[in-house]
Amino acid sequence: MKKGKIIRFVGVCGLALGALGAATAPVLTTNHVATVTATAIEDNTSDRAITIHKYGTDDATQVGQNGGTTLPGAPSDSTKNPPLAGISFKVEKITKAGTEKLNAADSSTYSVDASFSAKTVTTDSTGTAVADLGSGQAADGYYLVTEQASAAIAKASAPFIVHIPLNVKGAAGSDDSLEYNVNVYPKNQVASIKLNPTKTFPDGTMADSVKSGASVSWDLTIDRPVDIHGSGVVDDGTSTSTSDSGDGTTTTTTKKWTTYASELKMTDVLDDTKMSVGDNPISSVTITSTDEGGTEAKTALTADDYKVEKTTADGKTTVTVELTDSGIQKFAAAPDGSKLTATLDTTVKADSSAAIDNTFSTDYKGTATPNGETETTNTPGNPKPTVYFGNVDVMKTDDAGKALAKATFTLYPTEADAKAGTNPVTTEKGDPVTVTTDDSGKAEITGLEVDPTSKTKDYYLVETAAPVGYDVDPQVFKVTATQDSKVDATVKDHDNLIPNLPLTGSQGRILLYALTTGLIVIGATGVIVIKKRQRNA
Repeated sequence: MKKGKIIRFVGVCGLALGALGAATAPVLTTNHVATVTATAIEDNTSDRAITIHKYGTDDATQVGQNGGTTLPGAPSDSTKNPPLAGISFKVEKITKAGTEKLNAADSSTYSVDASFSAKTVTTDSTGTAVADLGSGQAADGYYLVTEQASAAIAKASAPFIVHIPLNVKGAAGSDDSLEYNVNVYPKNQVASIKLNPTKTFPDGTMADSVKSGASVSWDLTIDRPVDIHGSGVVDDGTSTSTSDSGDGTTTTTTKKWTTYASELKMTDVLDDTKMSVGDNPISSVTITSTDEGGTEAKTALTADDYKVEKTTADGKTTVTVELTDSGIQKFAAAPDGSKLTATLDTTVKADSSAAIDNTFSTDYKGTATPNGETETTNTPGNPKPTVYFGNVDVMKTDDAGKALAKATFTLYPTEADAKAGTNPVTTEKGDPVTVTTDDSGKAEITGLEVDPTSKTKDYYLVETAAPVGYDVDPQVFKVTATQDSKVDATVKDHDNLIPNLPLTGSQGRILLYALTTGLIVIGATGVIVIKKRQRNA
């Protein structure tokens, strides 16, 4: 018999990966077992192994397929078939039981070989895991491979059986060959990985109100994604050591390792006409966890755990918070159900705007979602936190209803303050809030704090300076700040000319003082002239 050439190349074992739906059509069945023919001569020195290449898929028809006999290797489209890290597989050696054909789904067709220590291997960042089975013919036989449950996978693939070595049929005129390292390519549909970004104010509410120019903080919160890390035990093989008593013993050494998500970002785009931020817009990043008893614990990340970037373009300021490797690892170490919150500090601005709302988005690449997932808070049914403002509109006329310009008003928080002229409402700079009517007789005070629930608040308005030729109205006007454009108070001024000279109003008083001074000067000059004439007479 001609000696067969041993060809090392990627082979596909018979395996079945259990469909997630009825549309699945695996190329090979779950109870398929590769057989060895006499056309290849088996050696007794090669290392035996099963190499698992784990991929996701967005195509339900691919679930459960391994490529049949075409030996496809890694999928060509990593977008549709991303490698999945952190997925564990248990490998057990089995022997046939009874006369029934081996079937991975039927444990009555096989028994587990207790002489072989079961191995658990976990895929790395390339989606690859290697189960080393030993060397030589002693390692040959049937192996049951069982995928372990993972929150990142919608449903684990069905168990499958691999025979070592795998007989690979040669081309026409060529010998068959034996594959001692069998490569398998199970695929799964990835579970829905959601960060559920939500934005609130630090007290958890969705509505707030401050006066324009005040500081407002916003909490950007996401859920801990289930595939932020994958961990397992990787078998390093066996080694021989000598005990203290001198007896030789064989031990299995193992190591644990973890793979983590490669990217986690939160991005907030701010409208510069409504909000501004300082040089350090993120005041804190915190992990919040709740134990079974309902006790909440908060862990603040350090400056090494995240980085903040601020850019400005086209009237927008973009603030991005990105976890570093250490930050991702701390979030991964938190219990399931934990949340990550970044607090963004802003200064709000309002002109005629009645409200400011804001959203943010996330960019995430996990172990089961290496191609990335993007989510935003601006989704149906997900309310946006809003800062509300109120405005007050005043109209100034004369007795006949003619609009009057240049009437000045000051706003007070209470009626008592308005009557006493004390404690006026102030701007962010501490100056009293005053407005002056325009040529249409109107003036508007915007950006006032209101009740965030009713979106209204009462204030008190006082005229502090009248137009030239008119009296200041001494009344205190109660006005309601709200989100509308209707006139809250109409103030009528009476003219007061003696004769035709303004007796009130700031400009009128100045003119009156000037005229009075002029009359005094003229009078004094007349007296001097009369006195001089008397002396000369």
